[in-house]
Amino acid sequence: MTKTESTAGKTGSRRAFGLPLSVVFFVAYYLYLALEIELHLLYHGAGLIDNFPVFYWGWDFFAEFTTYPGGLVEYLCALLSQLFYYSWAGAAVVTIQAWLMCLCTDYVVCKLGLARWRGLRFVGPLVLLAIYSQYTFHLPETMGVLAAIAAFCLYLRLAPKTEVRAGFCFLALSIGFYMSAGGPYLVFAVLCGLAEILFNGRFRLGAAQLAVGAATPLALGVGLLGQRPHDAYFQLLPLSWKITTFTSTELMRGAVWAVILFLPLSLLVLGIVGMFSASLESRRPRKRDRTPSRLQSIRKAADRLAGDPLHSRFGLNVRTAALVLATAATLLLYRNPRVKTLFEVDYFSRQEQWSKVVEIGRRNPYHYLVCHAVNRALYRMGRLGDEMFAFPQQPEALLLTKQEAYWQKFDTCVDMGLVNQAQDALMICVETYGERPLLLHRLARVHTIKGNTSTARVFLGALAKVPFWTRQARADLAKLDTDPGLSQDAAIQHWRSIMLRHDFVRNADTLTLLLTENPANRMAYEYGIASLLLTRNIEQFGQNVEKFRPPGVSGQPRHHTEALLLHRTLKKLPIDAPGQTIPREAKVRLHEFFQTLQQHGKNKANAIAALRAPFGDTYYYYYFLGG
Repeated sequence: MTKTESTAGKTGSRRAFGLPLSVVFFVAYYLYLALEIELHLLYHGAGLIDNFPVFYWGWDFFAEFTTYPGGLVEYLCALLSQLFYYSWAGAAVVTIQAWLMCLCTDYVVCKLGLARWRGLRFVGPLVLLAIYSQYTFHLPETMGVLAAIAAFCLYLRLAPKTEVRAGFCFLALSIGFYMSAGGPYLVFAVLCGLAEILFNGRFRLGAAQLAVGAATPLALGVGLLGQRPHDAYFQLLPLSWKITTFTSTELMRGAVWAVILFLPLSLLVLGIVGMFSASLESRRPRKRDRTPSRLQSIRKAADRLAGDPLHSRFGLNVRTAALVLATAATLLLYRNPRVKTLFEVDYFSRQEQWSKVVEIGRRNPYHYLVCHAVNRALYRMGRLGDEMFAFPQQPEALLLTKQEAYWQKFDTCVDMGLVNQAQDALMICVETYGERPLLLHRLARVHTIKGNTSTARVFLGALAKVPFWTRQARADLAKLDTDPGLSQDAAIQHWRSIMLRHDFVRNADTLTLLLTENPANRMAYEYGIASLLLTRNIEQFGQNVEKFRPPGVSGQPRHHTEALLLHRTLKKLPIDAPGQTIPREAKVRLHEFFQTLQQHGKNKANAIAALRAPFGDTYYYYYFLGG
């Protein structure tokens, strides 16, 4: 055996050892999506995603998608999107989509003689990773692109060598693919035309394919199916009105265009460069024993360093390093934990995991919706009056009066007794987000509370056709069958007992109305008192804290005691009143607070720095320095 053969054998052995690079990449890809991004958060929405598709089991729902080009791919995406209900299943959907995109791109570049550029196969998956790291939903558009690349692979596989037969093959694929995928057919036609012109040298066939690609939507979509030209050409593309009308699709729309255009542009550039290089090579005089040039030597050294492009393995090599760097850059640029916080706090609130909501409030900076969720969690845990000022507060966040966050509003309204307001918020959410299963479930609950059981059955009947919600809907329908009035359902009876029945104008004091109708409405009491504290209205607080106290509620929460003491001190009233003795510890703490505050005079910044640690969780700090 020669020395060269021995070296080659050792190199081949090293390359054969270890897992393929793509296997390692996609295992890590799946784990990141499932454990870090947690794609189930997209399903539950948090009021931040308005383009998540609706899906129902049944022929009638499916039949709606068979009447226009692109409907079948759109139906498939609506079905697959339901798997986002579980993070592990949603991560599997996206990972398989990215893996298929990688395989198809790899097949294209190898089939067209571009094996050195196999690294392009990771571009699509990395852009998908960026899209989901920003908690946006673009499954239909990216699935349409995947279908176009897969159809192009099928064309490269089946297209005969003769131009006429290849043309007929293209026509057959065009009709089937356009009817299934709609707008992404344009990508397929462009890929076929570029491949024939730039790589196969069949200029007439490639030009004909581009012309047929431009005319097919007009002939089939407009002429045969009667669609509007805009719909015929742009269904499932980012230009479609069905996509641009949703607010949440604006984010990462550029990344979607990158997924759509990266392969056509790559073929265009590489094809032109290849034709230009071949032209230059043909003009050079050939020498039988020409000495290798410096450029050729550098190129061979680079090939040895990078390894065989057809057998790339995970290990200490250039391809692994480049992929790791590209992935790290994608995550650093697009990972968005702040947005994830908003999804998490809403999800845990729906699941009534209140301790997790409070934990999110402790570790994350202030946000309007986080503040609202934390206050609700503290109330449900019986700690609102003791701990609310341990968190950043804004008065409008308590009842979401600054921004109309309807998605977060309806459960709070039901718990407080404002059932009509909850129904209005739910109907607005249905108009904005579609017939999402959570909204159907809550609408059924609202109508059940109001005694409209026939309407509740309609919503539950629709919910029974939604994946993963069938059991819940059938259980609720069974309750209505056995007990139409739900007299044995403690939760329904509680909501009915606190439900506000008095009509009022928008500016009415709803909390006072709630307590007037039902003095036992504890949430209305605690939120009413909290609202007075947040607006620093301690005089009205002093008048109402005992007046509206629900029967059976004993003890004074810490913040109520602090506010009462502060009110009497500032108004120069007797500190202790009959039945309202202030604990000595509270008096000492207020005295220490005033002493430290006076030391800094009008320098508020220094006062905040000195008082935040010892007094930051008190009402005194909020009243003078917070907000």
